[in-house]
Amino acid sequence: MAPSTLLWVDLRIRPFTTDLCSQVSAIHRVAYVREPSEIPKIVATHSPEAACYEYDEPGVEQLEPLHSTRLEYPHLPVLMLTVKHSEELAVWALRMRVWDYLVLPVSRSDLAARLALLLSEGAMSSVREVILGSELPGGTESALRTARDDRQKLLLPALSYIEENYSEKVALGVVARLCGIGRYEFSRIFKRVHGRTFREFLIVHRINKAIPLLARPGASITDVAFAVGFNDLSHFAQMFRRYVGLCPSDYLREMKTSRR
Repeated sequence: MAPSTLLWVDLRIRPFTTDLCSQVSAIHRVAYVREPSEIPKIVATHSPEAACYEYDEPGVEQLEPLHSTRLEYPHLPVLMLTVKHSEELAVWALRMRVWDYLVLPVSRSDLAARLALLLSEGAMSSVREVILGSELPGGTESALRTARDDRQKLLLPALSYIEENYSEKVALGVVARLCGIGRYEFSRIFKRVHGRTFREFLIVHRINKAIPLLARPGASITDVAFAVGFNDLSHFAQMFRRYVGLCPSDYLREMKTSRR
């Protein structure tokens, strides 16, 4: 099986002081671009599983390529790295459905874990949105995008509920009722929009929440597992290894080595 490809879009405007991309390329296959106009060609040529946008002080002009990527390639999960952070920027990233938002600097092990999750998000997506060209009759593409946006809006109550209750038991029937539809219809729409089942999405969300908790000095794997909603320690370890590529104990060991 061919290794996953990560699209790395470097939109920094200051003189470069760090080179995260070269560190990442030692582990993953990376397609690096500085010019946003090259993104469609890279996507067509390399079929990346995920994208990483690196910023220092993003302005409107620098944010537009990310916006365009989310519109044109909704199946592509995006990690946003930025030096400048503000509540307004974080809200914008949330509205763009950015998969994760990290404020630099970050530790090498934390970035590696996030990228492993990011690439698994792209590689495991079984449903891809069809991007249709201009040869379609007038209004068809617009209608399809409107339908996709409507599906995403329909699921917003479910996403809000997950964010507020991921540490507790989250029942499919409850979130389906919050969206005003039946369980089977909810499951079908959710998988179409997010490329994975609701249960898989919830597991990845919990793992993503566990990563920064494990990075804290003195972290306990058992405490973290229960804090993010896993009631079975072996299941937590199994899922963490599946999506991060390391078992929790190995990840803790790497974090300690990195701090030293």
